[in-house]
Amino acid sequence: MQGQTAAGISAKTFELSEVRGTEVITAVFAMASALLIFLSLVVPLDLTGAYGALFAFLLSATIVLLLTPPLIRKMRTGGMIGEDVNKRPRVPVAELGGIAALFGFSISLSLVVGVQKLLGDVPEPPFLAAISVFFMAAMIGLIDDISNLRQRLKAVAVAFAALPLMLVHVGRPAVDLPLGFSWDFSGNWHLLYWLILVPIGVTGLSNAMNMSAGYNGLETGQVAVISSSLFAVAVFHGAPPVSLLVFGAVTGCSLGLYVFNRYPARIFVGDIGTLGLGAAVAAGVILAHIEFYGLIAIAPAFFELIATGYYGMTGCNEDRRTAYRNPIIETDGTLKAPNGSRRYTLAYWVLSKRPMKEKSLVGVLLGFYALSGAIAILLSLV
Repeated sequence: MQGQTAAGISAKTFELSEVRGTEVITAVFAMASALLIFLSLVVPLDLTGAYGALFAFLLSATIVLLLTPPLIRKMRTGGMIGEDVNKRPRVPVAELGGIAALFGFSISLSLVVGVQKLLGDVPEPPFLAAISVFFMAAMIGLIDDISNLRQRLKAVAVAFAALPLMLVHVGRPAVDLPLGFSWDFSGNWHLLYWLILVPIGVTGLSNAMNMSAGYNGLETGQVAVISSSLFAVAVFHGAPPVSLLVFGAVTGCSLGLYVFNRYPARIFVGDIGTLGLGAAVAAGVILAHIEFYGLIAIAPAFFELIATGYYGMTGCNEDRRTAYRNPIIETDGTLKAPNGSRRYTLAYWVLSKRPMKEKSLVGVLLGFYALSGAIAILLSLV
């Protein structure tokens, strides 16, 4: 009895410290955002480049940090909860955390553009296109969260989220490559770029983020790593300012959500978050014309993409899903891959090499994304 009481007190103390830590982080981001708004109006600052990206980052992170705690309470009250299958006993966790990211991304970009309009004329269509891409992909994710769409239907549906990018078609239709090379689709080939490659890019990246999720902190952590890496690539390539703001806002949203989604997760982002954030990253990549480096940055996700395609064609995806939802969990929380599941997911491949706890597994997987991001940055410098 005394041991149970001590454990309960320890858990409550940990929870209180987590809440206080979150409140401190939120306060810091809020004050930094307010200071930047004040400076941008008084000095004024040029918000079309690095300052704008910092502004979008701080605002999006602050909005997500403010919205997520009440969202968690609302989801729990409304019964929108899911089971954390990687713990014994399974823990109920609030769902649909991506709603906070949806508001954080759209409001932060809108405010940055609004302040820019006060300081000087700026073109709104690229920003509106990025916000629309996020919204459309997120709504498809929401439908999937509540009705469980088939994977093929989801992939096709998300491709239509690329329509706003196709309408604004910012910049020339070309893919920048290392060593100063470029794959140009100008002339008769421009339709191939805008009508085929752009939709494939949006649905491919957003579904890649969705497929490789499933562990506390992984989905938000991988988006933060990828978007920050691609921000660096965009800076080195002299990409249009709109792409820098998009990457800044996505990084802020994902890091803000990571505070609540990391181990032990207090909220899951859901498909509304993974598809929306993934599509926003794709929008930034296309607006910056750094598609090649985007592929390098998400390289670990290709394991899931290939596995999904292969087991889908062989009719074994149901076995794969069953194994994914039923890992072997030791009494100390160590995860092991079920027999015969080594090639099902990248996480199971890692666990087949060395069983480990969920927090360590997520650290390894994020390490893969950090390495891929570093490679993308290095290639952009040559």
